[in-house]
Amino acid sequence: MTDNRIVIDKLEFYITNVCNLTCGDCNRYNNYKFSGWQKWDQYKDTVEKWAKKIAVKHSVVLGGEPLLNPDVVKWTNGIRKLWPEYSGVQILTNGTRLNHVSGLYDALVDDNWIGVTVHDKQDQELIFQEIRKFLKHPIKEITKEDDNSLWSDYKFVDSNKNYIHVWLSDKFVSSNLIQSPDGTFKFYNSNPEIAHENCTFRRFKNYHMIDGKIYKCGPAALMPKFVEQNKFELSQDDRDLLNSYKPLSVDATDEEMQDFFNNIDNMIPQCKFCPEQYQYKTIEFSDLKKSWKINNREDTT
Repeated sequence: MTDNRIVIDKLEFYITNVCNLTCGDCNRYNNYKFSGWQKWDQYKDTVEKWAKKIAVKHSVVLGGEPLLNPDVVKWTNGIRKLWPEYSGVQILTNGTRLNHVSGLYDALVDDNWIGVTVHDKQDQELIFQEIRKFLKHPIKEITKEDDNSLWSDYKFVDSNKNYIHVWLSDKFVSSNLIQSPDGTFKFYNSNPEIAHENCTFRRFKNYHMIDGKIYKCGPAALMPKFVEQNKFELSQDDRDLLNSYKPLSVDATDEEMQDFFNNIDNMIPQCKFCPEQYQYKTIEFSDLKKSWKINNREDTT
């Protein structure tokens, strides 16, 4: 039988705005107080419909901190079952909650795996201890010095051949948020063509599924949500523009769906809210929020 689905190389399933870290310049605004997470059962039927229309080669579950979403295992297992012919699901996490998610280890089946980004090098050994506690011994620890073909900085492989890749990622590109001393936010007012040309979301094709719909990028989906929850310096025209972006719904016609993917890498008017030049900067304030305790991993909120 001919497979007429649209093939996507990578799709990021964004399942929570909540994070326990405060990494400066987070381009999804998770370093601030940003609420909202998605239950698998609420979107399961929608994602099942998507699986009949698109083929996702590489699925990533992320946030925010995805391990703070109680349904992270359901999302991982559910996505894997819908696209069994492709690579396993990657869970992208900061690694602080590995040992506090029931069923997480058992979800590493059918080539599902975990990717950990360490945003503060001072936390590296602490995160490594969490990884060693999470995996089953004996554990093989591989570095680029051991294997120059390794595409992460470290790889941990346990006795069951489950594995975790680790990236030492202590730099972010500048986000599109500007905060005043009084706490008021605003976005950039850029030439959208220049901003889009230099955009890392465009360059790395970081398409997002959020609330069951597909977005060109994270900011296109999250800017309106973040504006709703915070104080902004934003004209009515810009508010209208911000909310005018139309993501792709699973109920779109075949023609609308093909048109969306044909143009997904093109500029959108909302690109004006992002900077024209992106600078890589060492992440500041990559600390646990006051409501989280890393020593005993207890949520005190």
